[in-house]
Amino acid sequence: MEFITESFHNKRLKEFNINIKTKYKVKDRVLERNTDNSINDDIIDGVRLEKKYYKDGFLIYKVSNFDPRIHYTYLFNSEENKEVLCPNCGKISTVKEFVNGCPYCHTYYNIDYINKELGTKEHLDNIIHSEKYNKITFIVDLIISFIIVFMYILLNGRTFNIYDVSKIIVGGLVLGFFLYYIFYVLDALILLLPIKIYKNKRNRRQIEFWNNALKNNISKKTFFNNFNYELQRYYYLDNNDVIDYDIIDYLDFDLSTKEDLFITVTVNIRIIKYINNKIVKKVENKKFTLKRDKTFVNKLNGGINIIKCHNCGASIDVNRENCEYCKTKINYLQEWYLED
Repeated sequence: MEFITESFHNKRLKEFNINIKTKYKVKDRVLERNTDNSINDDIIDGVRLEKKYYKDGFLIYKVSNFDPRIHYTYLFNSEENKEVLCPNCGKISTVKEFVNGCPYCHTYYNIDYINKELGTKEHLDNIIHSEKYNKITFIVDLIISFIIVFMYILLNGRTFNIYDVSKIIVGGLVLGFFLYYIFYVLDALILLLPIKIYKNKRNRRQIEFWNNALKNNISKKTFFNNFNYELQRYYYLDNNDVIDYDIIDYLDFDLSTKEDLFITVTVNIRIIKYINNKIVKKVENKKFTLKRDKTFVNKLNGGINIIKCHNCGASIDVNRENCEYCKTKINYLQEWYLED
């Protein structure tokens, strides 16, 4: 099933015969979506857990540790068995059967998710002192403490016996807890405080940005969806080796209201390329500027869309550049688009 929001990506993956299996955490469930459509669970506010890349059926690469602040929604399966009426010939069938267009009169159907969020950052930056960090710090402290106590007893004792071993254990634990407390306090003051100040500054900038965006009637969900769709066009139409990308974090937003509306987004993005039969990963910071389109934009609703050429009235496939019949360039489909 070819969805509008995935058409460019799927075409690129088919060129290399690569399938990507992505797992999502949705509440207490782990769900999966595959680019070969073998499994396509509905996802509602899901967090990505991992991606596995398969070439000719064999696992060649794996990516994990996705940002839990970035959420995804792909909702369609509940709609695919609903009956629809072809407005051109009157044929009644299901959404699933009409996914590639009406088989009788060949009217184009443009299919998209009933509800979608292609990667919305749901909340702001947090300072999280992870449990893993605390455990590693404590283990290192214990090792250092045991070594210190052992060396002290060895250098200052006349003999070394079983009682000295117990002294090492007790002394090491006491010293370990003491050092752990010292390191924890120092870490909070020296490392976490500057990070917290920096994160709070970024949070204030993002709050100010979205407040201004609201005043300019900018929908957060629409913007993120348009931005991610534009990135697919950018990477999968023009960058021939790119097979996937993931936004690791949205670093900054800047809104310009001079004449036209522009939004500049700074992202930390991971690019996955397939070069010479090998996966090549690159992480980079990039700025993208998007402009709001003032002209007429074809509105794409969730589910089935029948879009007609504004010149000749024929039904069109929105994934093509021009109308199949009169060759007129298709009107743009997005509210926001990347500036060249």
